[in-house]
Amino acid sequence: MKKWVWVVATIVVALLIGGYAYSNHHATAKEYQAAMANGRTAIQDKHYTQAESYFQNALKRRLNDKTAQRYLTQTQRYVAGENALEARHFATAKTHYAAVKNTENGSAVLVKRAKDRYKQVKEIQANVKQFKQILKKAQGENQALNYGQSNTTLDELFNNEKFRQIYYKNLYDQALTLRKANNAGQTNETNAAADSSSSTSSTSSSSTTNSSSASLTSSEKQAAKNYSGNNEYTVTQSQKELDGKTITAQQIASARKTIDGAGGNASAMSDQDVRVAMQQAAKKNVSLAKYTSQYLK
Repeated sequence: MKKWVWVVATIVVALLIGGYAYSNHHATAKEYQAAMANGRTAIQDKHYTQAESYFQNALKRRLNDKTAQRYLTQTQRYVAGENALEARHFATAKTHYAAVKNTENGSAVLVKRAKDRYKQVKEIQANVKQFKQILKKAQGENQALNYGQSNTTLDELFNNEKFRQIYYKNLYDQALTLRKANNAGQTNETNAAADSSSSTSSTSSSSTTNSSSASLTSSEKQAAKNYSGNNEYTVTQSQKELDGKTITAQQIASARKTIDGAGGNASAMSDQDVRVAMQQAAKKNVSLAKYTSQYLK
């Protein structure tokens, strides 16, 4: 009789344990399926951080699951590609997108998006190569003092709508700086030509006097030594005057602030560049700020 009771008790315990195990397995399977489904939805909605969390939860419910791991890795690689593209690391971005689009049995949505991004990055890289060639040509023309031709070459870039996209910001900034240098160089050439014409019509004795007055002061010699541009040269007394009065160092300092405030780059200009800007503004009967915005930006 007692033996029969133990047999029944053993069967009941076995059934209870088996039922619990089955129930627990069933619940875990449902949680896994829900996590995977939520992860796919998050990808569709471009909520990639949430998608990663869902796939990680799926892996907790089913350890070493290849499908969940594949989706997680694919999502992480796509996000890495997006970050690299934003940072303008195009080669790195292309590598990540290639890995995503070549993933088998993964997210079809990510595969399609990665293919589109991969194509976009290839086009960006081709544009970068072309834009660099044009910019290099314009830089060479600037160094040869062909400022007008350099600006004409730069127009090829500025007239291209793609050149203004964020992917080419570094090149755009370089081109903008070069155009400002060209404009300043053209202004100096115009002023020098006018002074040369006036000097030719004067007498030989006057020429001797002007030659003597062309010497730089000690402060201007130091400014010329420190100047990093290519447009500094010895100036005559008339080139240092405005309305018949010598432009003072205080006026130059004030003018530099005005130029910077109007969007110019006074730090790239010598004292004589600043004087020329002041003279040209007065000649055109406009403020220095307006002259800067029209000719020095």
